[in-house]
Formats: sequence, C-alpha cells, structure tokens
Amino acid sequence: MTNIVKIRASVFIPMSWTEPRKDLQTGKVIEFEGDSREFTPYAVNTMRSRVEQEVVVDFYKKEIFSYENTGISTERVTNPDGSINQRTGKASTEGILCTNIVWGSDDVRFQMSASASNPLNVYAPTVDYLLTVHVKKDGVIDIKGSHDGFPCYEFYKQVNFGPFEQLHTHDFRETGDTAEALAGDMEYSFKKNL
Repeated sequence: MTNIVKIRASVFIPMSWTEPRKDLQTGKVIEFEGDSREFTPYAVNTMRSRVEQEVVVDFYKKEIFSYENTGISTERVTNPDGSINQRTGKASTEGILCTNIVWGSDDVRFQMSASASNPLNVYAPTVDYLLTVHVKKDGVIDIKGSHDGFPCYEFYKQVNFGPFEQLHTHDFRETGDTAEALAGDMEYSFKKNL
C-alpha cells in the first residue's frame, strides 16, 4: 500500500558560469554563477538549483507537506582594468506554491507552481512552471505541466521512499533556448502518467 508519494521539481543552470555579457557603455563583463551540475533527483538541499520544490503526499495522515527553496545567486563583474567585483543574493520563495488541494477518498489533486527571478537583476524575467498533479493512492501520478524554455527543468516522483522516477526533463542546450525564453508565456508543455 502506498503511504508516501513525493513530487520533486528543480530548475537549474548546468554550467559553472553563464555566457559573459559585455556592457558596451562601461566595458564591464557580467556573468552569473550557475549550478555546476546535470540532471539528478538528488540535488535538493545542496544549493545547486535556482528553484527547488518538493511536495509530499501522505495518504496515511491525509496531509500534504510542501518544501521550497531558491539557490544563492552570484554576479561576477570584471572591470576594464581587470579588477573583479562580486555580489550575492537569494530570490524569494514567495512565488513557489502548492495550491488548489482537493482530497478524494483514494486520491488527491493539487497544483505546483514556481515564479522566481534573479535577485541581482531588477529587469530579469521570472523562471516559471505550473504543474497540475493528480496522485492516486496506488502511487500512480497523472501530471500536466508547462514551463519556460530556459534554463533546465526536472520533475521526479518517489513512492514509499523507493527509487526516484523521472516525470519530465527539459534541457535548453538541446532545444537551443536562451535566457530570452524566460519572458512571456511558458513555451513548453508535457503530460505524463506514471
């Protein structure tokens, strides 16, 4: 019998540093630190994601527990004279939510969503995803999701503390998306029954 089902969502930048961008007026080169990792369900609590969310469905207690976090953002500015300035910040978790929870006799439905932006750039658009999740007591999940094209997205499920199973991944390096994909509507959607 299934007692615990976890759904884990992460958004991350796989490289160590983003592509350097030169400010033509000042000559400064600006980069942001990435997460230096690849796809894995085990990066939670390592500060190696821009956004992370975990929702735990406990059928025994008939409760949902939600955890959310954001990584530390680091900006590195190389000045024309070669000197380097760095600053850090942490995005708010206010936009990482588990909502619309509706329990049935042997299932539960809810939405997981995230909307967070780079805390060091006031003009940065938000990274977004929206998942509509239906978890059945036998551990089967029906999930419909949408997300931006940048950066990388990963969604997993785990039943009764067993192995994690991949629900969906998106790699901007394969699709050719850039940071411009953060603006506007979410470009990608998926459905999965697992």
